[in-house]
Amino acid sequence: MKLLDIDLEYENNIKSLNKINLQIYMSILHSSKAYVFNLRTTSSAEAKRLWRRDIKEKWNCQCAYCGDDNNLTIDHVVPRCKGGTDFTKNVVCCCNKCNQRKGHESWEEWYFNQDFFNINRYNKIQNWMKPDAVKNLFLYKTRRNNLT
Repeated sequence: MKLLDIDLEYENNIKSLNKINLQIYMSILHSSKAYVFNLRTTSSAEAKRLWRRDIKEKWNCQCAYCGDDNNLTIDHVVPRCKGGTDFTKNVVCCCNKCNQRKGHESWEEWYFNQDFFNINRYNKIQNWMKPDAVKNLFLYKTRRNNLT
């Protein structure tokens, strides 16, 4: 067997393993924590699709503003043109109608003026946007140095 044949066989085996891994891991890993892992086994477009699907599932496939479940998109709560980020904490599941109506307005001003305003949904969006709790980095004590 030539060296070139061995290289081609190796590449084909890796491709088939990646397809198998993709099928296995996609069925097992459904969390946003798996997003980083999936970057290794999927394309960036597939990873973005998974991220969007995960956000919609966390909002029970309903618009965060009106509760509709048709034509769902992802809305930046703080618009990118006003300094908003693409982080998970700044995007919510949103129907196309609300997304178009809100545009680049402040979400609170816009939402308070809607007929479908709901205090429970408002609080849910507020809680969603809160940053994660800070982890205690001093949980572990330093090791005692017996040499001194």
